[in-house]
Amino acid sequence: MENLENSNNLSKSALLKQYYKPDFKNLFNKIKGIKAPVKNDILMSLLDGQWHSETELIRIAKKQQQYLGSVTLGTMVHLLNQNLANNYVQKQNINGEMYYKITDNYIGLTRAAYTKYRFSI
Repeated sequence: MENLENSNNLSKSALLKQYYKPDFKNLFNKIKGIKAPVKNDILMSLLDGQWHSETELIRIAKKQQQYLGSVTLGTMVHLLNQNLANNYVQKQNINGEMYYKITDNYIGLTRAAYTKYRFSI
């Protein structure tokens, strides 16, 4: 649990010192730098922070790329985790079907990157 004794000190500089992580800037730039429309559509669908089934994500991705299946989706998720952060997209097997979601630590950062991405198009 965080120490709330110094809760009166809510200045911008104090908050930045406490919560700013330098590697977040690099991660933010990597998220913005994703050029593949399929990956962008998948990440945009995951922005709500909820678990999404593999079939739902495949349906979304097939709008951009006709020949996409579970192996390609799994490879894309693996590459996202490898290029961005080790635990960027979580996977969970529920009742024999794979479900995906963006890790809670990165959801705000991803929303900020995609807000900027949508306005730059």
